Amino acid sequence: MTTARALLVLACNALEAGELHEARDVIVRLRALAPEQPEPWILEKLLVHRQRENPEGWGQVFLDAWIQKGRPDLQRSVLLPEVGFAGIEELELESAWRRATSSRARISMALLFPKASEARIRQVLQMLPELDEPALLVAAFDLLTDKRLAASLRQEAALVLRQQLSRLAEASPGTMRFRLLQLLAGTEGDVPLGPRELDALEALSVLPTWKDDSFTRQFLETRRCLEELALSGASGAAFTVAERALGHRAVLHLLRRVETTREHLSEDVLRRMGRMLWRIGGHLSEQSSLLECTVGALLMAAGATHLRHGRNQREAFAREDALHQAVITSLRAALDRWPLRSLTEHLLESRARSEVTWLRAFVGKSTFP
Repeated sequence: MTTARALLVLACNALEAGELHEARDVIVRLRALAPEQPEPWILEKLLVHRQRENPEGWGQVFLDAWIQKGRPDLQRSVLLPEVGFAGIEELELESAWRRATSSRARISMALLFPKASEARIRQVLQMLPELDEPALLVAAFDLLTDKRLAASLRQEAALVLRQQLSRLAEASPGTMRFRLLQLLAGTEGDVPLGPRELDALEALSVLPTWKDDSFTRQFLETRRCLEELALSGASGAAFTVAERALGHRAVLHLLRRVETTREHLSEDVLRRMGRMLWRIGGHLSEQSSLLECTVGALLMAAGATHLRHGRNQREAFAREDALHQAVITSLRAALDRWPLRSLTEHLLESRARSEVTWLRAFVGKSTFP
């Protein structure tokens, strides 16, 4: 299979470069060597698409071909190259960090380092009073509440975070996210929610929306910023940064505090808290990202448990199961193993527009957004 693997890479390189005659010849040879494998057939479909006069992005063509072939598990492929080291080397991150000057660039780079550095964290902390981009403040919250940081540094950051989150909450009176982050900043997961905190949680739970900004815009602006820093793998890194700006970790922190609070509450107050969690989780589950929908389903399940509503609990679990099934199915396409950079870029852009819709496409419930 060594020759067949080499031919697959050559075919992908030719498709990527627009050398379609060469791609066709290589795919014919590949099919002759591996007639039972699905990859040559999928490459043929991509080639036909590329031969059109004005071919658009080829993500949907890839998906349709993979589905027509029966959704083969390409994680077990003997033809596709193995996934190499997916992360960015720390030396490259350090170099980009030194070149970064804007708050977006600095915060984005700080989020990409595998280990938190107090010096970098303090630089981010100094930027907070100047931040005018809400998503960046949420990303900074995620960074500055990391349990690996010293407790004194986290508490110092919490004071500044609460002030800035209060400002954003006033500017977006109909959204939940900033109020929830403000409520949880500087708190520990093993401390029960107090009466005032429950009142604040109830007040934010009746607001009409979870957030009012766009994951897509955050992804595109961060990618542009990282490309200006000449960072390799800018698209994947931008997606990671955009995920950190969702605020989902604060929701997980809330769930830990809810679990700690349960034994201290009466049945009536438990039901009241259950209604709060169900409402917040419902708004989260309407978002476009997998992380928000997942933590939303967890909140709804916790809320249903406290409400003693079996039907609601089954609904929450069904949402979670459907998402899980879509994720598992999408992994079968082994998208990270295809050596087609423009296909990868197109798929990532599509995923950023609506990750949940994108995932549902793999199980035939939608097309790519």
